[in-house]
Amino acid sequence: MSGVDPGSAGQAWDNRRRAILLVGGSAVVVGLVVALVALVVAGPVAAVVLGLLVAVAVAGLAWWGSAPLALHLLGAAPADPTIHARLFNLVEGLGANAGVPQPGLFVVPDPALNALTMGRSPHHAVLVVTSGLLDQMSRMELEAVLAHELSHIRSDDILSATVAVGLFGLLRGPARAATGSGARAVFASLLLPVSALAGLGLQLSIDPHREEVADSSGVHLTRYPPALVSALEKMRGAGTLVAAGGGSPATAHLWLGSALPPPPSARFAWLSRLYDTHPPLDERIEALREL
Repeated sequence: MSGVDPGSAGQAWDNRRRAILLVGGSAVVVGLVVALVALVVAGPVAAVVLGLLVAVAVAGLAWWGSAPLALHLLGAAPADPTIHARLFNLVEGLGANAGVPQPGLFVVPDPALNALTMGRSPHHAVLVVTSGLLDQMSRMELEAVLAHELSHIRSDDILSATVAVGLFGLLRGPARAATGSGARAVFASLLLPVSALAGLGLQLSIDPHREEVADSSGVHLTRYPPALVSALEKMRGAGTLVAAGGGSPATAHLWLGSALPPPPSARFAWLSRLYDTHPPLDERIEALREL
């Protein structure tokens, strides 16, 4: 393969600017809402002070707190250099070739075939894989998946996806609950306006071509598209749905493949679709075959 890497540094600033606008805009909106409420209750001076404090707190928590929150929700454990030696070796080699700092490596104990990256910068990045991915992928397939994930780090699109966990992803749970039945669904339905706004915010956070760009950038790094095609085909066959903590709705948009099952019913299906950021694996496989 030849040509310009689609995940080159030219995209990094655009992705970082997207994240800054999202965090700043969300903080301003929340701060204004709090200030308006405080204006009625406590007067103009208290409203301004409280609004500013809340806006700063929202921005700070989203920027620095989203990654630790996501890692906690995933239930991931640090990878062992001895047990997971192949993972360490591949990431070290690929990272050196791509000019990407060594990310923290974590493993989610789950048979699904999936992986993700997150963090507020390439120097504070984390790469998470499932145990199923490590067990079932050949060396070349695993290398292709890891190259895909390192491409997310190099383009710095991990930042906007990570801050979206704290800003918008947490409301994906109520959005899914609203499609069910019972008291939980009734309560979740009351949050529909907020959940819908959060879903729109998530769509703005995630580049709609994020995964396709990382696919192309990953094979540009490995120089062997058939390996990623084979990996995605294996993921399609074995499944990418992650159970337990790794399947948290708040972190679902971070995974390489869809980590959540379809909503339990068609009720408010439009709301669930607002949180769907993954292109079908079939489309990605066909695009790679054309390279």
